[in-house]
Amino acid sequence: MVIKKVLVAVDGSESTGKVLDFALDLAEKFGASVMILNVSELLVIDSVPKEAVAYSGGSAAAVPGRDLEMDHHEILRRSIAYAKAVKPNLSVSSMLREGDPGTEIVNMAKEDGFDAIVVGNKRSGLVKELLLDGVSEKVARLAHCPVIIVK
Repeated sequence: MVIKKVLVAVDGSESTGKVLDFALDLAEKFGASVMILNVSELLVIDSVPKEAVAYSGGSAAAVPGRDLEMDHHEILRRSIAYAKAVKPNLSVSSMLREGDPGTEIVNMAKEDGFDAIVVGNKRSGLVKELLLDGVSEKVARLAHCPVIIVK
């Protein structure tokens, strides 16, 4: 197998470091470039008022829409800084896309001819053993290239 371009999807969760480490090691082994992708679901809404509502884990909180976009850019900034510190000789870039994370990851990989996708899996406990989370499952099902799910 030849891998020249690795797409790694990060979401800022606790598993982001493990996902990045795996993708960076894979890219180094094959001499591949790395694209770090973050997908914002909330930015896709055209009529987001100044005070958007972010929903997570059964609770809702008012968060300014601009702050949500800045959070996604900060996830990418931290991921790039980490990648360059750990593997300074790798070619690493980043991109923020808007939309459904699973769909956007698959579309980006296909549009730009990536050879492998690295994603995380956020489920824990018994559920983790039985099922993949929705994003990683969707990517694995729809991608044109190998998908590596880091637990």
